[in-house]
Parts: sequence; C-alpha cells; structure tokens
Amino acid sequence: MDFDVGIEDVGVAVLQELWNRVTLQTVELSEETRDVMIEKDSFREFSRSISELDALLRALSVGKIEAARGSEFTKAALEKLNDQLRRARKIIKNYTSGSRFWFLLHSHSVLSQMQGLAKDIASSISSLQLTNLDMALNLKSMNDEVIDKLNSMEFRVAVSTEMIASEIENSVSQSSRNRDNAVTLLEKIAEAVGADANASLVQNELALLKQEKEEMEVQKKQAEALQLSQLIQLLYSTEIVSSPRSDETSTYHRQYPIGSFMCPLCNKMMVDPVAIICGHSFERNAIREYFESGKKDCPTCKEELQSLELTPNVNLRSSIEEWKKNDMDWRFQAAVSGINSDDHLRKDEALDDMQVLVQTPQYAVRAAKEGLVPMFVESLKDARLNTMAAVKCLYCVAKHCHDQKVRIRFVFLNMLHIKCLKSSCLKLQQEIVAAGAVRRIVKLIYNGETEPNMLGILLELSKTEGLVENIGNTKDCIPLLVSLVSNSNPDIASKAQNVLRNLSSNTHFVVKMAEAGYFQSFVARFNQAAGHQETRALMAAALVNMQLKENSINDLKDKQFVHSLVHMLSSNSPACKSACVKCVKKLIRYPKMVKRFLSDPATIPLVLNVISFRSDPTLKQEAAEILALLVKACRPPEFQMYQGLQELQSEHNVGLFLQLVEKSDPQFKLQFLHLLIELSNKSKTTESLIRTNADAINHLFSCLDGNQPFVRRWAMKLIYCVSEGHPDGVPLPPSPVKETAINSLASILTCSPDFEERSIAAGIISQLPKDDIDIDEILFRSETLKAIHEVICSSDEEFGGIGSPNNQDKSLLENALAALLRFTEPSKPELWKQVGQLELYPSLVRVLSTGNSLAKQRTAIALAHLSHSTNLSVSDSIRVRRENSMSPFNMMNLFPNMSWCCSASAGNEISCPIHGVACSQRHTFCLIKADAVKPLLQTLSDTNSGVAEAALMALETLLEDHSTLSHATAAIVDSKGVEAILQVLEKGSLPAKEKALDLFQQILNHSRISQLLFQRSEGILIQLLHDDAIRKKVALVLKQMKVLPEQSSYF
Repeated sequence: MDFDVGIEDVGVAVLQELWNRVTLQTVELSEETRDVMIEKDSFREFSRSISELDALLRALSVGKIEAARGSEFTKAALEKLNDQLRRARKIIKNYTSGSRFWFLLHSHSVLSQMQGLAKDIASSISSLQLTNLDMALNLKSMNDEVIDKLNSMEFRVAVSTEMIASEIENSVSQSSRNRDNAVTLLEKIAEAVGADANASLVQNELALLKQEKEEMEVQKKQAEALQLSQLIQLLYSTEIVSSPRSDETSTYHRQYPIGSFMCPLCNKMMVDPVAIICGHSFERNAIREYFESGKKDCPTCKEELQSLELTPNVNLRSSIEEWKKNDMDWRFQAAVSGINSDDHLRKDEALDDMQVLVQTPQYAVRAAKEGLVPMFVESLKDARLNTMAAVKCLYCVAKHCHDQKVRIRFVFLNMLHIKCLKSSCLKLQQEIVAAGAVRRIVKLIYNGETEPNMLGILLELSKTEGLVENIGNTKDCIPLLVSLVSNSNPDIASKAQNVLRNLSSNTHFVVKMAEAGYFQSFVARFNQAAGHQETRALMAAALVNMQLKENSINDLKDKQFVHSLVHMLSSNSPACKSACVKCVKKLIRYPKMVKRFLSDPATIPLVLNVISFRSDPTLKQEAAEILALLVKACRPPEFQMYQGLQELQSEHNVGLFLQLVEKSDPQFKLQFLHLLIELSNKSKTTESLIRTNADAINHLFSCLDGNQPFVRRWAMKLIYCVSEGHPDGVPLPPSPVKETAINSLASILTCSPDFEERSIAAGIISQLPKDDIDIDEILFRSETLKAIHEVICSSDEEFGGIGSPNNQDKSLLENALAALLRFTEPSKPELWKQVGQLELYPSLVRVLSTGNSLAKQRTAIALAHLSHSTNLSVSDSIRVRRENSMSPFNMMNLFPNMSWCCSASAGNEISCPIHGVACSQRHTFCLIKADAVKPLLQTLSDTNSGVAEAALMALETLLEDHSTLSHATAAIVDSKGVEAILQVLEKGSLPAKEKALDLFQQILNHSRISQLLFQRSEGILIQLLHDDAIRKKVALVLKQMKVLPEQSSYF
C-alpha cells in the first residue's frame, strides 16, 4: 500500500471494498437458501427478501450513505451487516451440505438461528437510514418492504417436522431398535426431505454421517460424535443396507467414554471427580451441594448412604486429563488441516479453533513448528477470513516463544540445551518478522483496525533485542505507535508505550519518536548517554528542528535532562557546544523551560564561559542571545531569586558586555546590546553601571553617527532604556560631544526614514535633562519641533483614515508627544512660543479623540502646560495695564501683536468668555478657542491610569483666574462636564477622583447644575463616603450641597 495516499482516500476505498463484500454476500446467500428442502417456504421467502436487498444495494452507492451518516458509522454498520450475512451463509452451508437426517434432527435450532439473524439483518439495514437519502420513491418503498419482511419473517418448524425430529431423538436414544419402526421412520424422513426411502438414500446419508462423525471426532466434539454414531446405527437397523462387522457404537464408547466423564448432577465434564461410598463418582462441588441440601442418598442408584465421605477418584481424573489431552491434539490436527485447506469457510473455522488452542503454550510452539506462521500472516490480508483470530494466533506464538526463553534462565539445563532452546525460540520469532507480520500489522492499524493483540505482537517481538531494528525500521511504525499512546483504550495505550520503551535502546528510533511528538524515551535516552557526547550532540541537533507542543515541554523540563544538556557547554568539542547552544536557545522560548534552566546553578556560569573565553564569535553571539532571553522571561521579583541572574549584573560582567559592544564586529554587537537592554529593564544595578561608565556612554553616542543602521538603532534603545524614568534623564557625554549627540538625535528624528529610529530618538529627547539651558538652545535652533509637528499631523491624518495605525506609528506618536512636553513647559517661554507659531493646536486636540491612552495622556499634559502659559501671559498683560493705567491707544502701541476689542481688527474677533481677546495672540493658547474642552471631557471616560488625571489637570487651568471662575465653570457645565466628572467619581482611579472632586466643588461654588444631576451626584458622593482616602473631601462637598450637617461625624 502506498502510505502517501490521503487518509480520506484510504477511508473511501475501505468503505467501497466493504460495500462490495456485502453485495456479494447477499447474492450468494440468496442462491444458497433456495436449495433448502426442509421448511422450504420460509427459506424461499427469506431468499426473496435477500435478493431484493441485493437489488437495493446495487441501486445505491456507499458514497451517499457515507456523506449522510459519516464514514465511521457507515463502516461499523456495513461490518455488522456483512458479519450477519456471513453467519447466515455459514448456517445454511453447514446443514445443506451435510446429512438431511442431521439437519432434520436439529431443524428447530437452525430455524431459530435464522429467524434471529433475519431480524438482526433488518435492524442493520434500518440503522443505515436509506430512506433519508436522495433516491427514487420505488427504492425507498423497496427498502421499507425488505425491512418489514425480514422483521416479520417466521421460521416455524412444521408440526410434522417436529414429530419426526422427536421420533428420531427417541429412537437414537434406545439401545435396542425394531426394524419395522426404523423403516417407518425412514419413510417419514424421506417424505419430509422430498426423497424416496430406498438404498440409494440410505447409502448417501450413511456416507455423509460417517464423514461428519469423523470431523467431530477429530475436533473432539464428543456429544455430537455420539449422536451421529447413533443416527448411523438407526439407518443400519432398517436393514436396507448391510451393517459392517465392527460395532461402531461400542467402539465409540470405548474410545470416548463420555458418560463416565460427565457428572450426573451438573451434567458437565468432571474436573475434580470424587467417589462416594456406593462407588459412583461426581464432581466434588456438585455432590457437596447435594449433601448440604439435606439429602443422604446416592443421586444415581438412590441407595441410602451410611457415610457422606468423599474420596478423590484419582484414576478417573487421570483418564479425564488424558482424554482432554488427546482431544486437544485431535482438535489441533484438525485446525492445522483446515488452515492449510483452500476452502475459506473451513479455514475460517480452523482459525477460530486455533486461536483457542494456541493460548496453551505447547500448542503455540507446535503451531509455529507446523509452519503456520506464514499462513497466519497471509490470513491478515484476506478480508474473507477472521483477521482478529489470525492476530490472536500470532500474538500467542510470539508471547509463548518469548516466555519460553525467559523460563530457560531459571531452569537447570546444560549449556548446550539452553543454547539450542534459545536459538529455536529466536528463530520462531524471526520467522514471524520475516513473514511480514510487522508490516501487515502496521497497515491494519493505519487503516483503523486497531486491536490490543496487534500491539501485543509488537510488544512481544520488541522484547527480543535482535528484532528491535526490524520493528523500528518498518515504515510508519514509530509514528503510529506514538499516536496510539493517547488511545482511549488503556490496554492499547499501555502496550504502545511499552513497545516504544523497548525500541528506545536505538538513538535513531528515539529521535523518530520525538519527531512524532513522544519525548519520554528521548529524555530517558539522553539522560542515559552520560559519557557519550556525540550521541547527545546528535540528539540536541535533532531537537532544534522539531516542533514542540505543551505536552512535549512537560517531558523536556525534566531536571536531569536540563542539567545534562547544560553541561554539554563544558565540552571541548565545538560541534557539541554548538548543538547545545542552539538547543537551549530553542527551549528557553517556553516559560516552563526558562524556570528549569534558571533553577540549574550551572546554566548561567557555563553560558558566560562561552562568552568570556576564546570561542567562535557566532557561539558568543548565540550565548548572549540565550542570556537575553532568560533575563527577558523573568519578572522583576523573580530576577532576584536566581544566583545566576545576580551574577549577570556584577560590575565585571556588565563591563565585559559593554567591552564586547565596543570591540565586536557590527554583526555581533547587536546581541550584546540586546542583553544589556534586557538587564537594564530588570536591574537598577545594571542601569547604574552603564550610566556611570563614561567610555561606554561615549561609544554608544558615537554609534549614532555610524553607518551601521542596526547598531545605531540598538545603541539608541540602550540609551533610552537607561534614561527612561531616571531623575537625571539621559547620561550625556561632556561637551563638545554632548552638542554633537543632541544634534544627531534631532537629525535622526527629522530625517531618518526608519519609524523605529525616529521613535527612539523622540523618546531620548523627551528624557534629556530638564534644566540644561544649552540643551534648550540646541533644540530651539534645530528642526526638532517641526519634526514633532510633522509626526502629530501625519498621525492625525492616519488616525482619521480607514485603517488603524500600526504599533510603530503609535510608538512614534507617543514619544513625539513626550518630546513635545519639553517645548510646552511654562518655564520655557521661548520654546512654547515656538509651538504657538507652528499652529499645532488643532492636531493636538484631535489626538484626544483619535490617539491611544498614552497619547491622550501626554496630549492632555501638553495642553495643560500651554493653557497655563497663556494664563500667565494674560495675567501679566493685565497686571502691566493696571500698573501703568494706560489708555487703550497706548496699550495697542505697547502690544502691537495683541488684538483688542477696540482695535480696527477687533471687530471680527470673537471674544473668549474667560480671557476676552487677550488669548487671540498667535503664540498663546486657549482651551476654549481651541475647542478642547469637550474632547478633554470625553477623555475622562478613559480608565487607563493617568489619562483622566491629565485631562482634569488641563481643565483646572481654566479656573486659575479667580475673576473668571463663573465663566470658566459655566463653559465646563455647558459642555456636559458634570456628567463626565461624575463618571470619574464612579469608575476612576483614586488620584482622578480627588481631582474630580476639586473641580466639582468649584462648579458648585460658581455655577448651577440641574436638579437631576444634583440628585445623581448626591448618590455617588454618598457611596464615596465609604472610601477612607477621600472621605473627608467628599464630606466637605456634601456639606456644601447641604446634604450633610455642619457637625457631621465625617469631619
């Protein structure tokens, strides 16, 4: 079979073959039942129904049924129907090809079996639900008729037939027979079977009866042989033909003394015969129960017994055991003859008998010596035979041959005899393999015919070391065994696992198991290979190319396996080290493996050795990648748990990594930069060591002007990593390198085509030291702000489009906004005025609606800075005006860039309710004029940390001027600000709630809110009284609302 054929194609082929077998069975059964002469009306009716079934099946296709019912169900239903048809044929063949007298005597049993099979066949047809298929009405009608006829069919024994059978039974049981009665009975029998009562009939029946009797004798079916012998004597008693001189009946009784072997009480052959005082023998348990019931007489002769003593009948037991032995021998020879015959029905019956016999070790060995192993294997290929019986025979032969080898070890025999026996057993098992049994079993399993004894054969054979190669090298054997380990049948799963264990002595097979997803043997073999570095290197290299699943990782996180793998790094073999490094790198991508590697104290020191000492640069690079992955996989609390990770952040090792960054070739710098970044993310110690290493900082900034873009990017990542969140910001080199470094960052942000580079540059700029005037001057002169403006405007366009921005776009926007915060600082007027000149405000406001949480937070902070700066500017101008008491004309001359309501151009200006026209200057920013109030209020619904607080901080800038509080709070209320603030009070963080309370209190002081909002806010605030952190502030607001009295316990 070509195993490259798809599973679906194989399944369809199997179903079609089964369908063809069923239709063939119907044709042959229909023909065979027509020839039955006794009760022929019933059999002919049955024949017509089966013929109609054949016509129905030929009009349909198995594909339709499979599509409607599923392949597994269809296969099971067809197998069941095929088996029922085969059994019916077997019954008919057994009784039509033999003696009609014998059939007549057993007609009741035969008809009863046929009636049961008719109903079973009807049930099987019904289960296929053919009427649900898309087929012609006449076919549906035919289907229903076949089912109804078979269900209602009655194989009744005619009264006349029953009377004849009873007369035959009575006659054969009599020791003396009357000739006239025998002739009369013969005439009745002849009439019943449609024949003439003449010598030809008697001779034909005698020949058939003698043949059947011989078969029964060979098979040791004692009762049947006796009954056949009695029928023969009945025919001889008619004197139509002369009787032979030998007395067959007495011969039979001498050869098979059945009566004396059968217990009169239980009617079973005795196992433990005992004699009672009168001399009769019984089965021990049967006579004991008889006496325990209170009876004290002999069950046979009825003699009252003086003693109930039971005496073992040793002679009788010996005779029974000898008879059983002979019976087994005769049955064995008959089975051998049947298996070697060309008659499939006879061969099938012989296989059924042989599978029982070979369960006894001596017959299993004899079957092999009789040369039956090839016949058993051939039987596996023949669908007409009982495949499972052949499998059972092979299993018993394989098992008992192995058991005999085991027993030899414990029996005192001379060495020559032992060697001969072992050689004989091995040859028998080799014969099983040579006959193709392994390949045939694999094919059967592949086709879905899995049965425990199939795995039993492989298990017994795999116990012999010399056969392991044959099994493991059989195509698809190992993958199929791996698939059976998870079989729902525990016996199959256990045997499959044991076979794999027996194959595990071969490294190649163990690798194949792992490739199929079974790693238990792989791990065990790897652990056992101590001192065999080449074997471990081969296995590690193979593991690198395997696909790993969760259950695979559960096996591979074995403590000894990890330890053995790590110690390969201490090998002197470059190939061994390389395989180990690649394997570890693959495994640590799984969290469970990371913990296991870190738990082994040798892991990090040995990986560091690869980096520290002279090694292949590629190995060093991969070792650095391993360390980076290990560090990255650990959470900060875990980072302090492992000694190896503590060692990584030592001054020596951090210095070593920085040195390698400086001195390595560009292609190898990246992994050490990556490692330092991961260490800095988890370790403040590493961060501090890098920041204070002046040479390292100089080198990192020198990479910004290099011609290696990947090195530049990773150097920038490391700079950003050690700067982010640090109170001193970016660790800059001293002047003049500092100025060069800042200009390089500005240039990258402005000109680089790489989004990630620009994002990191913006991030570093946002972390530059805050109070350095030189940095402000450099940034003022550079194109940095224009680049930030471009990023915000371009992201505004993208966010407004159909597609969503990618992660790089988001990161660039977030970092650009962070860098913008330096330009919006109220303490840096030159910079925030530069922001106003670029007219960046509309794009910033749109980010509040389109950006992610972090972008919204940074935007809100920037708007808060700008709004606060405007408030300071407006306040200063008002203060100057008041101090100088200038006329409007003089004020316009003093501030020519301001628009005034009385100026010539002021007629078209819309006055701001808070700042008037003072906020209309180009470099000033006003939340009202920029329509930023509503977006800020909408941002309050973002529950991510810091977003609502930033928006509230921006809104609070409207309330900085006490003279305009009523206008400012009114603007917030008109923009539905109360609803947004209440939402924060319900769902926001604690800092956000505190700010929201302050803003809400100002609104209550200077504006009016609706009664509905008042009631809603009252309910929310009362709930907040349960929060200890803000209880007092909430109580003050409720007091202001006159909900709480002055003397409340909350104060």
